[in-house]
Amino acid sequence: MKQVTIILFLTCSWFLSVAQMEVLKENSWTIKWNKKVLLTATSENESANTRKLKKTELSKKYFLEINYKEADPVKAKEWKRSFLFFGDTENELLRKDSTQSVKIAAAELKKLFGKQKKIRIYTLSIPTDPDLAARVRVRRVHVCTLMLY
Repeated sequence: MKQVTIILFLTCSWFLSVAQMEVLKENSWTIKWNKKVLLTATSENESANTRKLKKTELSKKYFLEINYKEADPVKAKEWKRSFLFFGDTENELLRKDSTQSVKIAAAELKKLFGKQKKIRIYTLSIPTDPDLAARVRVRRVHVCTLMLY
């Protein structure tokens, strides 16, 4: 009887530890500029997730790439992700819908900046199921802030 109790206890402990490891997985994102990693993050932090770009680099044939990795693969299939680009005055400059990754040419980014010095990039996700989408409260998550110098 003692052996059965010990085996049962160890099995339950193992299941709980595996469940805890699943909870600890986080969404993450990577931002690349000209194929070089600018930022890899797992949480919102506007001051830590701010990166500077040289104004002269916007005239070159560079690309800005954003790749978002969902911790839960099921959620990645059942939810639509969008990326939003906002200017200094919180005006929406660009929206890329239904994608986990975005690639923007430096020339397009230069047009987005215009006379602004800062672009904030956010992401949001809504369920593909219309009934669930009507009930879910959506909030945007700060991914990165790009500043020109």
